[in-house]
Amino acid sequence: MAHHQPLTLQAQLAYDAALNSSCPDWRAVAELFHAATRKREAKSSKAPQPEVLADYNLDRSKLKCPSPRIAVRFMDGEAVFTHVPSAPGKPLNVGRALRVAVAMYRSRRTVQQRNGFRDYDRAMPVPEIFQVRCLETDELFDVDACNEHTAAERASSASERAAAMLHDTLAAA
Repeated sequence: MAHHQPLTLQAQLAYDAALNSSCPDWRAVAELFHAATRKREAKSSKAPQPEVLADYNLDRSKLKCPSPRIAVRFMDGEAVFTHVPSAPGKPLNVGRALRVAVAMYRSRRTVQQRNGFRDYDRAMPVPEIFQVRCLETDELFDVDACNEHTAAERASSASERAAAMLHDTLAAA
C-alpha cells in the first residue's frame, strides 16, 4: 500500500459506492468524511509535531477506573474495538492497545479465511491502519505514528510463507 489517495477522494468514492450499493455502510462513509475534515483542520493549525505514542507495561499498576476504548480501522475495512488500560497519571497507553488490536485482527475468522489461514498465525500480515479513534473522547490519533509504531508487529513473522499463501489465495480467486 505504497500509494494512498487523499482522504477527501476516498470519502467521495466511498459515498458514490454507498449510493449504488444495496447494503451501504454509511458509518464508514461518515467516518471517512469526518477524518477528511479533521485532516484539513489539522493542516491549518501550527506546525505539526511528531506524536509519540505511550506504550508501557501495566504489570504492577492497579487500575482503579474503567479504561477508555479505541476503534482501530484497517485499510481493508476491518474494524477492531479494544480497551486502552492506562496507569493513573500517565498518558493513554495507545501503543499497547494497538498491539492488542493487531492480535485481534489476526484472530478474526473472516480475515483468516480471506487470507487463506485456518487458524491464528503470526505469518498473516496485517494491513496498514487507516484510523484510530477514542470512542469516549472522539479524539483521532495520528495514523502515521500508529502505523510506524506497529510496523514490526503488523509485518509477517514468516514473510516468504505469507507471500506464498497470498499468491495461492489470489490464484484461487
